[in-house]
Amino acid sequence: MTGDELAAVRHALLAIQAQVRWKPGKDIQHLEKRQRMGHLPSHYSLDDYNNLIRVIVRNGQNLVYWYEFAGERYYAVRGTSGGKEWLVIFSRKGIMETAFVPEEMDQYLARRGFVLVGRIEEVLR
Repeated sequence: MTGDELAAVRHALLAIQAQVRWKPGKDIQHLEKRQRMGHLPSHYSLDDYNNLIRVIVRNGQNLVYWYEFAGERYYAVRGTSGGKEWLVIFSRKGIMETAFVPEEMDQYLARRGFVLVGRIEEVLR
């Protein structure tokens, strides 16, 4: 990974750590989908969901990945919350794409071509 690429990962990670931001209208849509799928309890609010995301992206031991989709680069943080392994995916600008619980995390990451960058604490050094 080049210095510019690593700087882009850092920028996106710092942005998502500072504030969980969604594309307009996508926050509630994603919350309701995660509730329907059983990833989140039905009583969870958007604040609860965003808090879960914040905890995952701020844990220095969690793993950071990058991948490309439709010519765009995205980043992901893999971490555990509530006994479930979550994947938080966000853009280069730190805007949320999704946060969910893949059934088979390693297979999901491999099938979609995710590339490991390192632990959050290593990336932010």
